[in-house]
Amino acid sequence: MKALGIVFRKELREIVRDRRTLMAIALAALATPLVLIVISQVSTKTATQTYTIGYSGQIPTGLDILLSATGLKLEVVADPAAAAKQQVDLGVAFLPAEIDEYYDPTRQSAQIADTRLQTVLGQYNAAKAASALQQKGIDPGLLNPLPQKIHPLSSPAKAAGNAFLSFFLPYILITMVLTGGLSAALDSSAGERERKTLESLLLTPAPRSRILLGKILAISLISLVAAVAAIGSMLLALTQIPLLGSRVSLSPLAAVVMVWLAILLAGSFSSLTLALGTLAKNFRQGQAYATPLYFITIFPASIILFIPDFNPNLAYYLIPILNAVLVLRDAIVHDSVAWPALAVTTASLIATGLICWFTALRLFTREALLVRS
Repeated sequence: MKALGIVFRKELREIVRDRRTLMAIALAALATPLVLIVISQVSTKTATQTYTIGYSGQIPTGLDILLSATGLKLEVVADPAAAAKQQVDLGVAFLPAEIDEYYDPTRQSAQIADTRLQTVLGQYNAAKAASALQQKGIDPGLLNPLPQKIHPLSSPAKAAGNAFLSFFLPYILITMVLTGGLSAALDSSAGERERKTLESLLLTPAPRSRILLGKILAISLISLVAAVAAIGSMLLALTQIPLLGSRVSLSPLAAVVMVWLAILLAGSFSSLTLALGTLAKNFRQGQAYATPLYFITIFPASIILFIPDFNPNLAYYLIPILNAVLVLRDAIVHDSVAWPALAVTTASLIATGLICWFTALRLFTREALLVRS
């Protein structure tokens, strides 16, 4: 155990001296709040932006007031269809018996303006129909024979915040656990080999398993520091930036689950990247070997982005990385943990870590490390 501690402290000193690793952690901590600030500003601008409707004909009485109140600016044009291509966001022709609308679906501004117009027209039509019935002595309630009363079981604002976290937090966690220690892992294996210092370390009386374990523990620690720095800065920014109309926060249960998953992932990624670095002759070749890991790790996290209502059976929790994303998503959205799913995920990630560990150990104990250039 003494040899393990010596190697662990040695690796930590070298990692702290490595500017690439420290810059990666600092950039992750700074970039996440900046991204959130940009998202907040864009969403605020989109919600408050005024869109232009180019129209022809006579606007029905009162409709112009509703349109202006909804952020739709009216502008007279000769040809609404031609104007909707570039000049205005929407083109509308007010005819005696109908309203013709023209818009380009490829333009986001046109889509938003169309949604606002449909909302206003629905309210206007309902108000006109109710007024006509009331003038004839008919109860306007006939237009809504089954009134709906909504009873949210939880705060809609909190649900929106949890959905936002469930989209981005797993992605940031997995990405930072991998990239936070990647440079240190490659430098500790391929880098030392390139500098001709790995041979002297392997020739010491310390067992190679202890040397490897010391390297893995140091790299795992740096990976966790990078992940905590990125996620901590994101959560701090979310407490100051109102997104989706509320302050977004992480529940204590989700935080505990996130830390546990981060520890399991850090051990697996550290062993895997060390194994890849051991195969490489130099640092640049190690980076080439590790590049596919970015795509392998991003793909499972992307499933949550594109399929938010993905409800898998227990067998899916055997798939490494994907299981961590699913467990963390459930902990954030539902503020609860399905213990069978967590148990299967834990067993799967531990098994993955052990496989990566034995693979790295097998490579690390080869005598070719001492003689191969």
